[in-house]
Amino acid sequence: MEKKKSEMSLVEKVYKETFSMFKNNSRVLQPFLIFALIELSALIFVYLIPRAPLSHVFGPIVRTFWGERFLHYPANFLLLPKLASLSRMFLSILFGSLLTAMAVSIVSAAQHKKNIGLRLAFKACIKKYLLVFALVLITTILLYLCGKLFTFVLMKYFLARHAKLLFFGPTIWFGPVLLCFNFLVAILVQSLFAYAIPAIIIGNSRFIKAIGESFILFKKFSLTTLIIVGLPLVIYIPIAILNSNSLLIIEKSYPEVILIVAVFSTGLTSLVIDPLVTVATSILYLTKKD
Repeated sequence: MEKKKSEMSLVEKVYKETFSMFKNNSRVLQPFLIFALIELSALIFVYLIPRAPLSHVFGPIVRTFWGERFLHYPANFLLLPKLASLSRMFLSILFGSLLTAMAVSIVSAAQHKKNIGLRLAFKACIKKYLLVFALVLITTILLYLCGKLFTFVLMKYFLARHAKLLFFGPTIWFGPVLLCFNFLVAILVQSLFAYAIPAIIIGNSRFIKAIGESFILFKKFSLTTLIIVGLPLVIYIPIAILNSNSLLIIEKSYPEVILIVAVFSTGLTSLVIDPLVTVATSILYLTKKD
């Protein structure tokens, strides 16, 4: 009980410092703004795939993996959330890893009463790019495989002509249950690796040691970490529900609403959720390191 109280007070302290950081050092948001612009550009790109000239190059890919109908209105909007998710996954590994590292570097400097900009943060982090790239790649693959494995098991079970699993049919399992599973896995995996980038950038740790440090910190402050990682992710639940009900959106309103939801999702994840998680975990890492 005493430990829970201590961890809850630590959550309060970390969040106070996090919001103070946003208020007093706006530079910490610049890497996330850059990523938001990159992701928005990618979203516009995938939206334009069914149109010439992009359709000549990328149309055959969509046709091969998903079918001809997804190159035509309004079915192209049904595919948009999936393509947006895949592009975000790719961009997070390629660009997000470096930009997150730069944000961590800016946070570290601010906590030590220094003020650095994007140029200095880039110089400090580019030499460690391969480490953070590999780290984000591993966490992304883990998240992807967990979701795919759970979906595969469910499909095998229900394709074997089982009507129900634990009193629920496939509609419930492939709907709310799958959504909750992916949400909980995302919190757990991100919590386990939450301190690895700070360990690389701030602590100058090598790859394996950084992961080990992250696991140890998570074990010591599991409740605190789960809260500061999970609480911002809760904000994303309505977007996840909307994305999983794209067909219903098209039937009840206009297909273009899906594009609006995708744009809003980009802003929410890149400018709210990612900064909150990155800055809060960096501050906690610095607190315990110092």
